[in-house]
Amino acid sequence: MVRCLLISHGKIAPAFVEASRRIAGECENVFTLNCDALGPTRLQERIAHLIESSHLEDGLFILVSLRGGSCWHAAAKIAREHERVKVISGLNLSLLLSFITKHKKYRFEELGEVMLADGIRGISHL
Repeated sequence: MVRCLLISHGKIAPAFVEASRRIAGECENVFTLNCDALGPTRLQERIAHLIESSHLEDGLFILVSLRGGSCWHAAAKIAREHERVKVISGLNLSLLLSFITKHKKYRFEELGEVMLADGIRGISHL
């Protein structure tokens, strides 16, 4: 089964998961990781450990808030080493809800594009 890891500073990732639970119910296959007390090497080790211990043969999406930030750099390094790991920056509630509601409907290769489109569609200006 495809899984999703949210990596953030502070309580951002758990807050997104909690909000998603209130909207969509159970958030299966969604994990969070706080990178505040972790340097780049330790953060990469924690992500690698999750990959090894969770048997992610179906794939893993890593969602981070900011492209180019420390969470993104650690996730990008891991993604370059694992074919079935994709990193998406710009974490928002629409992006996470897309994963939660659609991860069983789409193959891994398609799901990332669907999530990205849904995440972007959730951003608007009135």
